[in-house]
Parts: sequence; C-alpha cells; structure tokens
Amino acid sequence: MGVPMRNLLFLVSVFMLLWFISYSFLNYSNLGMPVKQQPEQSLIEPGPVSEIQPGDILLIRGNTLVDKIIKLVTRSPYSHVVGVVNHNQVVEILPFSTTRVKKIQDYTGCADVFTCERLSNNDRTKIVSYVNGKIGTSYDYSLIIWEASRYFFNWVWPYETRDSSICSTLWSEAYRKAGIELCPDVKFPVPGDLAKSRYLHKVRGY
Repeated sequence: MGVPMRNLLFLVSVFMLLWFISYSFLNYSNLGMPVKQQPEQSLIEPGPVSEIQPGDILLIRGNTLVDKIIKLVTRSPYSHVVGVVNHNQVVEILPFSTTRVKKIQDYTGCADVFTCERLSNNDRTKIVSYVNGKIGTSYDYSLIIWEASRYFFNWVWPYETRDSSICSTLWSEAYRKAGIELCPDVKFPVPGDLAKSRYLHKVRGY
C-alpha cells in the first residue's frame, strides 16, 4: 500500500523545518552551550594511537531540540555520530554543512566511545582514508526523508546514495570499505542502529 501523497508532503515539510531549526544550533555544542567555532580543515593530520584509536566511533547524546526529536523517533539515547581520525580529531557531517574535521574535545561530556575489536591496523587505515576522501562532500537531505518514511510509515523505497551522506552512513560506509557491515539488516543506519551493532562495543564515556 502506498503512502498518501498528502502525508508524504507533510512529512517532508516537517523535516525540512526541523533541519532549518538545526541550522540555528550549528554554533552550539550538542549540549546546547555556545562553543568557539573551529576553522574547517581539509586534511587529516597524523597522531599517536591512544586509548581512543583512529576508526573508533563516538555516538553523541545531543540535547538540542532536533537531537531530542531524533532520539524520540529512533528510540535511542543517541542523535549524532562522529568518528575518530587521530588522537584529537574527529570527522562529522551535519545539515547545512559539508563533511569536516573537528576537535574531539568539542564532544567532551556528551559522547560514548565505541570500538570494533575486529579491526586491524590496516582496516583502521582504510576507514580513515575513506573518510578523509569525503571531506568537503555534502549532506544527503533526501536520505533524511528516506529515514523518516522508514520510521513513520515503515515504508522503504529503492534509494541509492551518490557522494553525499548523513552522519551515520558516512561511518557505516567507511566500515563497509574495510569489509565490516555494521548493520547488515539496515542499508542506511541511524545512530541508534550503530549503537546496537554486534560488531561495536562501548569502551567508555568521553
């Protein structure tokens, strides 16, 4: 049974409004506190391996309005995903932004660190290399509509991504390039899906 066009248009309008609201929060941390903006960087700098390793994933417990809606809809404590590329930097993508490098310290107090014990050093290099190649690529707004239909209507239509992504698919695809399918039953996972992956386990809070 198809989804009534009126319902779909309403859904699209609501989510576009939500992403517009999220733009107002881009100058704020996921805790809702102002943070000093860091200049975007186009290169991933090497750094020593520490307790948090390149290729590890940080699942973010956001607290903005949009974060709370995401957590409510997906029934998860997590609303955002970033990934570690060296000892003090992560890569992420947000609405109205391109894929970018940020300081890991920007997420202090609102993140949980997840790692995959199956990753070899070579696998971690592949993951970071893939994400490095995505720096500057755009956000996939169409995929947000796809995710919304999955949760609200249990309706999934054929969809193929191009060079764009959302936060969770950026990192799930990076793992896929290293031969690990984090969520075999979900083609385009959200943060809550990654949290339930049998290949990831929580190391600690950050």
